[in-house]
Amino acid sequence: MNGDLWWVPSVIVIGLVVAGVWALVGASRRRTRARLGQLSAAATELERRASSSLVRADDLVQDATDELSFAIAQFGESATRQFATALATSRRQLSDAFALQQKLDDAVPDSALERTRWNQQIVQLADEATGRLTNQARDFTAKRGVERNAPQQIDELRRRLDRVSDRVAGGTSTLTRLGLSYSAAALAPISGNVDRASTALDAARASADAAAARLAASEPVGEQLRATEHALFQATQLLDAIETGEDQLHRGFANLQKALDAAAGELAEARALRDAHEESDTSASLNQVISAAAAVQASLREPGRLADPAGDLVLLEAAMNGLDSIRSEARNRQLRLDNARTGLAGALLTARSQITVTRDFVAAHRGRVQAAARTRLAEAERQLALAAAEADPVTALDTARRAMTLATDADALARYDTH
Repeated sequence: MNGDLWWVPSVIVIGLVVAGVWALVGASRRRTRARLGQLSAAATELERRASSSLVRADDLVQDATDELSFAIAQFGESATRQFATALATSRRQLSDAFALQQKLDDAVPDSALERTRWNQQIVQLADEATGRLTNQARDFTAKRGVERNAPQQIDELRRRLDRVSDRVAGGTSTLTRLGLSYSAAALAPISGNVDRASTALDAARASADAAAARLAASEPVGEQLRATEHALFQATQLLDAIETGEDQLHRGFANLQKALDAAAGELAEARALRDAHEESDTSASLNQVISAAAAVQASLREPGRLADPAGDLVLLEAAMNGLDSIRSEARNRQLRLDNARTGLAGALLTARSQITVTRDFVAAHRGRVQAAARTRLAEAERQLALAAAEADPVTALDTARRAMTLATDADALARYDTH
């Protein structure tokens, strides 16, 4: 019996080997899944870091833009040139980073390697931009020496607050005066500036008061002084914009009046062209656009109307562009008529002369000239008669030229027949 079971040890050995192999394969698969999970987690973390860096850099660039404006106002352009250069460089880097993010977000499939490389580049660009601007902001904070000169700065800020506050009433008066001549749409860019400036001034006063209180308590005041500067800067720009806006409205209104005067001259020319044009359909088309343009012009000059120089100029230009298009076409058609009329006399004379020459040649060789030449000659005479009777000079000119061509063909055929 033992001899019959000789194969059992072999089966056991083979089973153990197979089990070992499967164990190794399973372990390998688990390690592979673990590595893939680690890679996926690392990629997710990298994407999160890239997004966070991009947002942080974008916010810092916006803050640095305002900070540069404040710095220029305080220290001048020469002292802030390095800051401006750093900001321009950081903006370029941020733009490059956003372009990479767009490639990650678009519908085009990306490989895992590409996504990793682009996210790493985003982090590098954003962090470099952030670090550069942070250093610049730190430098200008040090330059200000806010703690050392805080009492003098607070006094100066309060004086500036008083001066800017005095301008609020002037801004209100300007907007009221402009409202008598200009529409709400024209005033929209500056109509809320007084309220926004007043809000900014209230914030500036609150920050200045807070700075004074902290100074009395021997506490740092840099943040409060910067907030006061910022609010004052905003209020000043808003009030400056009212004055600039008034100048722009007046210049725009003057340009509109010039455009209306020019439109009146163009309408007069278009009416003269309409009245003198020989084609009724062209005159009708001209009359239609003239009426539309004249209606726009009249509405823009209506007494008591509140003007919107920019919008009104767009309306007028659109109406006059339509007029120019039809007027140009009408001029070309009239010029074609005039040129045809000028060339018609010569064409008739040339065709008549060629017909006479051909007719005399056929008469001199009656028995030898065949029907083809005589047919073309007869048709040439018929076309010449039509040209002479035609009222439209363009059609008459074309017909006369056709008569000339037929007469020339008839002459060539007749001479061929006689050889």
